[in-house]
Amino acid sequence: MTSSAASLPDTSLNAAAQDSRLRWTVYLLLITVACGQGLAAIMNSAPLQSANDRSRWCTVWSLVEEGTYQIDTINERPGWSSIDKVRHDGHFYSSKPPLFPTMVAGLYWFIKTTTGLNLNRNLHDVAHLILIAVNLIPMLIALLLICKIVERYSTRLFTRYFVVIAACFATLLTPFLLTLNNHSIAASSAIFTIYPLMRILIDGEQRKRYFLLAGFFAMLTCCNELPAALFGLIVFGLLFRANPRLTLLVFSPAALVPLFGFFITNYAATGGWKPFYMYYGTEKYLYEHKGVPSYWNNPQDLDRNLDSPLVYFFHCTLGHHGIFSLSPIYFLTLFAWLRISKYKAHLLRHLLWISLILSVIVFGFYLSRTNNYNYGGNSSALRWMLWLTPFWLISMIPLLDEFAEKRWLKGLGILCLLGSVFSAYHPLHNPWRAPWIYSMFEQAGWINYKQPPAALQRPLTTWLAALPEPTQEIPEPFVEFSGPANDGRLVKLRISLQPSSDAAVRVIQVTHTLGSETRDTRQYTINIADFNAGKWPQDFLRWPDQDVSQAEKYAAYRFFYGMPRPRKYNPGRTRYLFTPLREDAFECQLAASQVAVTIAAKTAAEQSLRYRKDLWLCDQIPFGVAKLETSVYDSESNLLLSRQTLVVTDCSSQTSTSSAEAP
Repeated sequence: MTSSAASLPDTSLNAAAQDSRLRWTVYLLLITVACGQGLAAIMNSAPLQSANDRSRWCTVWSLVEEGTYQIDTINERPGWSSIDKVRHDGHFYSSKPPLFPTMVAGLYWFIKTTTGLNLNRNLHDVAHLILIAVNLIPMLIALLLICKIVERYSTRLFTRYFVVIAACFATLLTPFLLTLNNHSIAASSAIFTIYPLMRILIDGEQRKRYFLLAGFFAMLTCCNELPAALFGLIVFGLLFRANPRLTLLVFSPAALVPLFGFFITNYAATGGWKPFYMYYGTEKYLYEHKGVPSYWNNPQDLDRNLDSPLVYFFHCTLGHHGIFSLSPIYFLTLFAWLRISKYKAHLLRHLLWISLILSVIVFGFYLSRTNNYNYGGNSSALRWMLWLTPFWLISMIPLLDEFAEKRWLKGLGILCLLGSVFSAYHPLHNPWRAPWIYSMFEQAGWINYKQPPAALQRPLTTWLAALPEPTQEIPEPFVEFSGPANDGRLVKLRISLQPSSDAAVRVIQVTHTLGSETRDTRQYTINIADFNAGKWPQDFLRWPDQDVSQAEKYAAYRFFYGMPRPRKYNPGRTRYLFTPLREDAFECQLAASQVAVTIAAKTAAEQSLRYRKDLWLCDQIPFGVAKLETSVYDSESNLLLSRQTLVVTDCSSQTSTSSAEAP
């Protein structure tokens, strides 16, 4: 009997050990799948996906390639420019806090020094390596710590698997692995703080390494998400209460390392202690450079700040950027908070309170910033709340443990999990896109943040936007466009106003040049009143020569249409165009039109093509156009078959201006 009784504990321990090994096998399998998906997504992603991450990449490039925080050089490179920048002492700087880009710059310097790869020649390779190092690897470590947390502080198998699966596949942190951002590193840092904090407060293991890790990563979280400063203060207060000596001697010095880094890099970048983003609304944001005003002088779409506080609250919670509508698993967190009074004896009661307090105060802080109601811009999540994800996942543990045996909870939880997984993977190729709910609301006509373009001055039936008036100083106004032909030769199109004895008409001469050869010169007589009324070319063209053939007339109509068939041009947004005429950009309004035609093809009976004409309209240029672009697509495959771009390179107007900067 004694021998049998003595063997029972060993049997129980062996069974528990086997269960634990099985669970860890499942955990590691889930993390491996998440790692593989994250790695594949990163390797297939395009770098420089949005203005937000380009702003940080510009700082990284400038620090390593030029040794400065000024991003003037790289900002001029196509594909790198960002609206998230400020103008300070005659130079451009990223508006993002400089600590994280400086850390990434150190990593980039190491990659460049050891491998020879650089962001100039090997953009994709270097960007992917950096994203793996700063996003994917910290996330994998954070997932392992979440597994350890559920193993130590959860009592139900369903709870453990549910939280780990949710952490791996159901949070909106997943798509942000593909981009250089502060939210991923802040969320990982939060987990790296929470785990040692729980070991100290719950398990009573007051080891120096836990205080050191908690101090360093709590402050690193604050440096990447400044509203997390409250989290840092809470952690300090709890640990000081638990062990004042180790908090002062270990936690505090460790916390000072990222704090000093934050202020030192900020001083190096700005020349002061105040971060650039705190100058929002001042001349550092509201500037004009080379004729181009800052984006923040006239923000677009979501950045226009259209919603009232009540509407903003709805869309942040249950609407198109809603925390709960996009990630329904957080309803479980909300229910856990509502039952917080019932968990007085639960091991995670401190974390529940921390999670609730942080969520309410951070959400309230952003709700109070009525001048910045833009939902974090064009992104797939309410991204300024993403760093709280670890708190929300851990907070649902008590509720799941309490009702783990209830079928209704399991069913509800699985439905919420499936909805959250869909939201997480819908934008996996690019997090800088609107959530699926936003697109659904927009298509249904329930929301519309787009600002309609300004109407054209008159109906535009031809790509030629205006007829200049001859003056004594410029009796024959002209404009000349240039661009490459398909064979590499230079194409020139010159349009000039010719003398006319009839005040009711304008005579223009059009000359086509290919290389050094003049291919065609034609004159057209235009009735001014009909042209200005927006009538079609067949209505405003006059034919003084009665012998003109019908074929010549059709050729003239097609020239003025800019396409094979007539179609009015639709207005677009304002854009700024740099030309060889001057250093400053021209302010232009876009206009475009397109038609579909079917033609006979050599290899098939017929081919369907789509012609598109894009115009950059500018009243400072004679004839009202600064750039024209003609594109031809295959209608079925949408494949671009050809494109010709002509930009103004000479004209008769006085277009030179000073490049003085103005607020």
